Amino acid sequence: FGTMGSTSKAVAMNRDILTLFKVEGDDFSWETGFTLPEIHSLGPKSLEVVVKTLIGSSKLWQRIFFSNPDDEEAKRRCVKCCMDALDIFDKAPAKTQVSDRSVIYPGYSLMSNIARTMTYVPPNNMSREAFELSLGENFVKETQYQQYHQCRALAFQADVMKRQGKYEDALSVIDEMKTIYNPHLHSRVLMKEYVSDHCVEIIAASTFWLHHYGRNDEALQLCDQVLDTMLPEIAATELLTKLNVLIPICRTLANQRNTSNAKKALELYRTHVSDPVALAGGKAHPALGKRVPFMIILKCYSSGGEAYDYDDLSTDVAYMLNRNDPAWFETTCLTYIDAAWSTRCAEACLCLAKMTGCISHDESSALIKEGLKCLEESANTLKKEDGTIVNSMAHSYYSEILSELENLSAPV
Repeated sequence: FGTMGSTSKAVAMNRDILTLFKVEGDDFSWETGFTLPEIHSLGPKSLEVVVKTLIGSSKLWQRIFFSNPDDEEAKRRCVKCCMDALDIFDKAPAKTQVSDRSVIYPGYSLMSNIARTMTYVPPNNMSREAFELSLGENFVKETQYQQYHQCRALAFQADVMKRQGKYEDALSVIDEMKTIYNPHLHSRVLMKEYVSDHCVEIIAASTFWLHHYGRNDEALQLCDQVLDTMLPEIAATELLTKLNVLIPICRTLANQRNTSNAKKALELYRTHVSDPVALAGGKAHPALGKRVPFMIILKCYSSGGEAYDYDDLSTDVAYMLNRNDPAWFETTCLTYIDAAWSTRCAEACLCLAKMTGCISHDESSALIKEGLKCLEESANTLKKEDGTIVNSMAHSYYSEILSELENLSAPV
């Protein structure tokens, strides 16, 4: 039913399936789930069915929530179904009799996605940090005998660490993952099992971390490795994965501050992301709308500050001054590429405003004003109410762009 778009029918069917495993004829409730005696009564086959159905239900509720972000009930049920699946598998005595433990792996992967894209309350009064660290550790333990699942688990663990600002720890886990991960053997099966190859995504993300922390030669070597051995394994239709892989790599190349590397980054981004998305039109994933400001930045860097195609330049200026971005771009951008979306837009405004010989003075002034306005949003995104910085790498990027824009706006 879910694949036919009848999500509500699929949800109702899953509820009927889960009711079969309740005692004394009780109907299954999304709010209360299963009692501990009911969990203990599950046999190995029943445990598999319950876990699979809860994970499937979580995905359905997530789909409903993403189609209507104001639906708090759908969000709550999405999170609860996934957490319940993990909790039931952990507590059920029949777990030791399950022959294929991979039944629970999609639950860990889904919880990783929830942790990155949604707000939620962890169970048992745990902090989010402690809960996510324990998830990563448990996923690694569960997958230690199955290689490509182990790779996914290690990618999850590294992602949790980097979101907590523990970049060095994350890099160590990625190094461990790279000893197991074989893109030729694992990439396509990971895409089939987990929707995306999170291993290549986290490896690509780490190129910019290395660059940021002064390990530039390692960063460039890893960029080459990803481009030569990993990118070719990603199907041409997997545009969102390609976007997630290429943004940190192209960002690292562009930050070398030379035209040749910037041109290489632009060509990669245009070939694998921008042109295919334009060709896909309305069929492209909504998140691919995030591609435009970075494309503008790459065009500016690769032109060496000179004008590129006039019509193209005029279109880009108009785009940056008249955008209407979904609110979720801000947080998802921060989660995936260690930069606030508003900061990325501010840099695009900065790059265009610096082309003083190519655009009018009024356009340049408007771009500076828009860039500073974007950075006001960045300041709110990157600091908690108590003043704590949310992401040190993203804040460093914000501070750099703010300084350049303020210098550009200062009267001569």
